Amino acid sequence: MITTATAPRTPPHRPPGRGEAVVRPARLLAVAAAAIALSSCQGAGEARPDHSLISAEGRALEKQLDAEATALGTAQALASMPAAWDPTGAASLVTTTAGLAAREAFRRRADALLDAQAAKDQAALYRQYGLNPDGSPSGRKGPLSTD
Repeated sequence: MITTATAPRTPPHRPPGRGEAVVRPARLLAVAAAAIALSSCQGAGEARPDHSLISAEGRALEKQLDAEATALGTAQALASMPAAWDPTGAASLVTTTAGLAAREAFRRRADALLDAQAAKDQAALYRQYGLNPDGSPSGRKGPLSTD
């Protein structure tokens, strides 16, 4: 005969769904917050609006430099992954130094290209509006001339 002393211990009975109703909305809220946070971290396209001051050549140059920067970052990541497993840390010193040098060389090259393109765009804008390179009127009629 089974008595209360010899009966197996079972947890107290809970009606189904009790307690889970509180966990589900909290879990859904946490998942939604994480999804919103991750989606806001993703790039939404170009950071600058399109306006007429940047020529098509300038936009193409920016896209080219963005692709090159992505390729450089990918190469640095691929080079640093095996270096991270080096227990001595010497490989990380080499890849970090080389990566910084490559990034600095890329930055200088990109700055020079973008500065040259900006000067070219500015000269074209001055010519379009009949101005000298210093901004003074050249005597030519611009598109907004009322004369």
